[in-house]
Amino acid sequence: MLIIQNGYECDYEMKLFYGLFFSAEEDICVFSNFEYKDKTINVYTEIIYGNDTYFDDYYYSFDTENKTQQLIKKVFTASCTKSFCHAAKKIKDINIPWGVMCGIRPAKNVRSLMEEGYSDSEVVRILKEVYEVSDEKIELAKTVAENEKALLDEIGENSVSIYIGIPFCPTRCLYCSFVSTDIRVSGKYMNGFVEKLLLEIDKTAEIIEKMGAYVENIYIGGGTPTTLEPHHLKSIFDRLKENFDFSKIKEFTLEAGRPDTITEAKLLEAKKGGVNRISINPQTMNNETLVKVGRKHTPDMVKNCFNMARRIGFDNINMDLIAGLPDETVDMFKYSIDEVINLDPENITVHSMAVKRAASLRFTDTELAKSKDMNEMLSYTQKRMAQTGRKPYYMYRQKNISGNLENVGYAKDGYMSTYNINIMEEKQTIIALGGGGSTKLVMGDRIERIFNFKDPLEYINRFDEILQKKDEILEIIGGENNG
Repeated sequence: MLIIQNGYECDYEMKLFYGLFFSAEEDICVFSNFEYKDKTINVYTEIIYGNDTYFDDYYYSFDTENKTQQLIKKVFTASCTKSFCHAAKKIKDINIPWGVMCGIRPAKNVRSLMEEGYSDSEVVRILKEVYEVSDEKIELAKTVAENEKALLDEIGENSVSIYIGIPFCPTRCLYCSFVSTDIRVSGKYMNGFVEKLLLEIDKTAEIIEKMGAYVENIYIGGGTPTTLEPHHLKSIFDRLKENFDFSKIKEFTLEAGRPDTITEAKLLEAKKGGVNRISINPQTMNNETLVKVGRKHTPDMVKNCFNMARRIGFDNINMDLIAGLPDETVDMFKYSIDEVINLDPENITVHSMAVKRAASLRFTDTELAKSKDMNEMLSYTQKRMAQTGRKPYYMYRQKNISGNLENVGYAKDGYMSTYNINIMEEKQTIIALGGGGSTKLVMGDRIERIFNFKDPLEYINRFDEILQKKDEILEIIGGENNG
């Protein structure tokens, strides 16, 4: 792979779109020449592929006067990547419904344009002309942006959220790269981990009080938090109640996650502990796929756990599905969507399959869904969610997703997760506890991050450093205020 750019460079974006069309092993040379004069952008692209040369000569009228530097950079970058994609499509017909829009938060681009004063029609025009986004994705991005804004406007002054990372799982799934360890190896550290976590909760409460802030949302994720025993969960819930004013907490989520870890005793402790939102995640309702990716539950177990949670009194349940799992057809995915809809959870989150560096799936021969099939899966999702009154309210993208597609959370009115919006849009400080968490201190346009240790044993052995990291929060905020 050789990419040569003259006149304007956007190396990261060019490599991203190169990866959608070609593998790193293919012997290809890309030449791009950018010019801007007389209020016109011209990008000429050549791709030498095999014994042939494919080219595109792209022109776009664009007046930089009275435009922000951010917008100018976006339009210049989009022009270069668009010219490349036009040439590459003459070699391989790859479907890219998001066009050349980059970044993990497409809806944020839309909201930024709205905040800059562009009308709805102008936003649509920019998405079509500059980025070549499809009508379906434009509608999705606009709806998400509107719902996000409504929730962001409700963030309380001086409020923070808390994330608690539980880095244990019963087994490691084939596609997983999250911070977690198999309890067959790390289970012996569980008691010690929870003991230290309780002390970190105490310390965090002290820091938040000194900040003059209060807790608005709590999210317990992982890993799989319900890998912990009921008494572990009870001790965590009790300590949170001792330290924080639960009358101010809008949302308290427990990522119950894998049905093979969910028991009635654990759900009862969660209910008594103040949890008002849980996730029960099938990923797929096709048993053969569950076996293939290393999940130890069945579709019937999913249904049983869901019904048990309802009996216990949980009225806000999220369920995750993944589009594009190994060897799954479009019809198999549609079956999963329909089965989950039949259970009628308040939230359904649909992820597009992304194979990350740390995932075992990178080293297998299993076939992932092609981008065309993936887009059909997501189009079906969008249609079915609209039919059942669930609206898209948060969306993000990851590297290595087939077709540069998206992950979307859908919810019924009144059940959109404020924490999910906050974590994606970075408008509220989130203080992380436990294993692998990342504290995000939001100070206007500036964000500072502080990372906890990932491994349970390292978390235990270096706990003094964890407490020091909490003290850093006050130092950073104090420095910002003094600045």
